[in-house]
Amino acid sequence: MDAGAVVRRFGLDGQAAEWLEAAAGLPELPGWGAGEVASVGERGARELLAPLGLGAEDAAELVGLWSGEWPREAAWLVERMAARVAADLGAALEPVPVWVGWPSLAGVADDRARCAALFAFAVSVRAFEEYQRGRGVPAGVVAATLRDVGRQAAVNRRMFGRVGLETASWVALLFRSGFYELGRLQFEPNVLGEAGAVRWLSEGERRGFAGMGELAEGAPVLRVHIPSGGRLDAGEVAESLGRARSFFAGWLGVDYPVATCSSWLLDPQLAEYLPEGSNILAFQRLFRLVERGAPGDADVFRFVLGMPEVDPGRAPRGSRLERAAADHVAAGRHWRVRTGWLRLR
Repeated sequence: MDAGAVVRRFGLDGQAAEWLEAAAGLPELPGWGAGEVASVGERGARELLAPLGLGAEDAAELVGLWSGEWPREAAWLVERMAARVAADLGAALEPVPVWVGWPSLAGVADDRARCAALFAFAVSVRAFEEYQRGRGVPAGVVAATLRDVGRQAAVNRRMFGRVGLETASWVALLFRSGFYELGRLQFEPNVLGEAGAVRWLSEGERRGFAGMGELAEGAPVLRVHIPSGGRLDAGEVAESLGRARSFFAGWLGVDYPVATCSSWLLDPQLAEYLPEGSNILAFQRLFRLVERGAPGDADVFRFVLGMPEVDPGRAPRGSRLERAAADHVAAGRHWRVRTGWLRLR
């Protein structure tokens, strides 16, 4: 089996082809060759998928797919993805982490190929848990972090109406030890600077903070992420923020005095639509915004409205936040992703 055969069988794009070519020569995850992937069976599938926090519908469909008959190309695809996970365990803990993309197969017609990343992450759980245990990460934190896979699958179903994992790159970051869930929030060890939609201090702002080395580009930072689902309860947020600095200092040996958040949730325009006492506005008030932002319409439609495209005419308007998200864009205005920072205790 080779990458070209898999690309042709499932009609994968050039990005996926390059990714598979790079993964083709990696050592396999011990115990998980293509034959083992295809022979898990129903009971084994349930056990392997259980730690991922999947919804009932997603879990049932994945168990059914896993216990059926596998094309050789699909089993090879899963096996190579698991090999990539094994090769990258802990890679995000490098002094300057590098974002590593994974192919998004959410549009692939073949069910097993479309879900290949979910199967690969499931067979990689034990290796991930063993790695974290060796680093001294508490089992409860590891378990909570893994359950984000199920949230990502739920987002995929909401947007596309079927089981899959459009955000395989994000889940791969999880398996590279890229972030940890501490209560309501997730924290990603990184360094201050700009990447993607993340903005940092302008030249003028830097002059205003002269002498504050903890805010300099390249200084250690914890990037805050907000898992989907549930309320942004102020007490739960405070509890998470209160745990973060000591947690990472204790097992990673690095002090992170500053946290940043880059999100549509920090857009001040939300105050035009939400009541003063809302949890979102309380969350905003925790952070000091930097001057510059990034386009945010796509993020708002994705995370608020569950839509892969910006289309206010088709957007649901069941809640106050949904109406605000859609009506703002329908009026010719735009949402922004804003970056804010705070000091951790």
